[in-house]
Amino acid sequence: MPNRGSSIVTGFSDNAALVTACRNGDKHAWEQVVDRYQRLVYAIPLREGLQRDEAADVTQETFMALIKGLDTIRDPDRLGYWLMTVARRLTWRVRNGAALVLVDLNEFETDSDDEAADELLQSLWVYEAIMQLDDPCRSLILSLFFDPAEPSYGEIALRLGRPLGSIGPLRARCMLRLRSLLEEE
Repeated sequence: MPNRGSSIVTGFSDNAALVTACRNGDKHAWEQVVDRYQRLVYAIPLREGLQRDEAADVTQETFMALIKGLDTIRDPDRLGYWLMTVARRLTWRVRNGAALVLVDLNEFETDSDDEAADELLQSLWVYEAIMQLDDPCRSLILSLFFDPAEPSYGEIALRLGRPLGSIGPLRARCMLRLRSLLEEE
């Protein structure tokens, strides 16, 4: 999935403003919706056992559903739940061998009591805080916790152009900064 940088933390502070801007055709608002939610949406089909290409298709169809159904969203503050619900239902269809054909968008009501949805939203909250960090902290934390190759401290030190012995102390400082950001929110 492409990383679009730090736009995740700029612009619109809440989903209601973001949805309103999207409804008004604001290109930057659309980009921020994708920046904010693409990893969350992509994670749902992967978590349900779909392959990466299938997960990418579900992600694309989920955002297409958003484009088509933007005016039907009754509670814009719950945009994340809406996207997760669409992604889960599309995932189930793929897993059950059905083609990705969108149906009535009104069927995509959200379930706020869904434990998996809460967990995914919490992951998004942490990811957004990570994206607020400056480099090298952002790069370090993404390498340590999000890189599927699970690089060693030595590999990370090379990537960051830092001495191997500095990675541990840097990690501690970066985690304190991240904790501070999370506590602010």
